[in-house]
Amino acid sequence: MDEENPSFEGYFPVPDWAEHTRTWMAWPTDPTEMPAGLLESRVAFAHIARTIAAFEPVRMIVPEPDLKETALTLGPKVELVPHDVAHGWIRDLAPTFLVNEQARTKGVAWKFNGWGGRHIVHEEDHGFAEELVRLMQVPYFRGPIVLEGGAVQTDGLGTALVSEQTLMSPNRNPLVGRRDIEEILMNFFGIVRVIWLGEGISGLVGGGGHVGRFCRFIAPGKVLLHSPADPEHPDFRAMQDNVQRLRAATDPFDRPIEMIEVPVPEAIGPASMTYCGFYLANGAILIPRFDDPRDGEAFELVAGCFPDRKAVPVDGEVVGGAIHHLALGEPVGNHLAD
Repeated sequence: MDEENPSFEGYFPVPDWAEHTRTWMAWPTDPTEMPAGLLESRVAFAHIARTIAAFEPVRMIVPEPDLKETALTLGPKVELVPHDVAHGWIRDLAPTFLVNEQARTKGVAWKFNGWGGRHIVHEEDHGFAEELVRLMQVPYFRGPIVLEGGAVQTDGLGTALVSEQTLMSPNRNPLVGRRDIEEILMNFFGIVRVIWLGEGISGLVGGGGHVGRFCRFIAPGKVLLHSPADPEHPDFRAMQDNVQRLRAATDPFDRPIEMIEVPVPEAIGPASMTYCGFYLANGAILIPRFDDPRDGEAFELVAGCFPDRKAVPVDGEVVGGAIHHLALGEPVGNHLAD
């Protein structure tokens, strides 16, 4: 494990659209984690894994007792990795990835406390990020704060999106202030400009403020924003505030951030569903659908942002559209180079 400052060593974050060696997923095992229940969640995860496997290799982390059943569910194209796992939202527990100009990849293993203590921290959660980078054979740094992977979006050119709701949450890092967080992001992500958004989508316990659910970079300096038009929608006020923040924001070269507002599903449930939880696989984009009247409009808009990728609709209702949170791309790079 390295103790040096990643940015001083020339490392910068890997954006979502970078090429993958493979995708990692984790088989859901906690029945309290998914609102739809464990069986429905496993069906959804299996469908998503098989869809991604049509474009790049997929490795699913599965506890030993579940291996036989999971193998039948996933089929031969998804590789199973026996290992204890408590949560299916792998992006939040897993490391974030950095790369340098020599294409050497390293990870950052952050602390995890159950989304601010809102979910049980199982024994399997402790050190999960470090276990995962060992499985990948990726050298790594150890992050100094509690940070879930879905809570930061970067564009690969020095700009990060974060939310006050998550990173300033007193039940994650109570003694860490805004400037401290910005310094840590600069040191560990090579970030030059931090754009602070306010609140995220409503109704989620723990992860509602994750920018990975409601505001996504699609290119350097260009974002998609979950944006309800109905003032009665529970996310309307929060997203209007975020619209104003993004309009006032600039990149490290003082250029304005380009923003595309994405419609939201008409159906309103206990937790807001979002089309911004898409996942970029090699040559493809998986876009959530909800059997909702807005599905077609949102699909065309999001797919149009990635014209060189095959757009694949995926049932996202069980996971609230958060495909991005349950799939983790391992970037292409020379992990073991000196």
